[in-house]
Amino acid sequence: MVQTPSQIALRVVNHISAMVAYWDSQQRCVFSNDAYLEWFGKTPQQMVGMTLKELLGPLYEKNLPHILAALKGEKQVFERRIPLPQGGHRDTIATYTPDILDGRVLGFSVLVADVTLLREREAALESALREKDEILVQVRELTGLLPVCAWCRRIKDDDGYWSQFEEYVKSHSKADFTHGICPDCRAKQKR
Repeated sequence: MVQTPSQIALRVVNHISAMVAYWDSQQRCVFSNDAYLEWFGKTPQQMVGMTLKELLGPLYEKNLPHILAALKGEKQVFERRIPLPQGGHRDTIATYTPDILDGRVLGFSVLVADVTLLREREAALESALREKDEILVQVRELTGLLPVCAWCRRIKDDDGYWSQFEEYVKSHSKADFTHGICPDCRAKQKR
């Protein structure tokens, strides 16, 4: 069986997991791929003739500035969280590309890609980085070489300032001090 380029293109577009559609200047669907069934519960046949407002429902008002800009000939790229009919949501990046012929906008194509996994991995990475920073603070408080004056016992900090031992330790740890006299020093004081 010999397939036409249009049949091949339709098969290819239907294998894309992202939503692909074309909306005319009246915001009516002219074409959509099979992904709309999974994302919105609508077959390509149900989509044809449907308005964006009917499809998007409460999301329509949020997307309206992007829709109007696309219909003015301005390409739009934006992020949106889309609730799914079976529950849950998907984080997306949407691209609205105007279809301009002889200076007139006929409509626009839509590509909406699922970036949920990417957002989840970004959140996990941010959490790991915060945890690493917390651990580094603890490690910095507990380890390292300290430049100590051999005469007065003051400590030189990272900025080059000399501090009393107690002040330095208090500012770099959770330790606090009480003062007393050790037995050796007490014995020396009695002499």
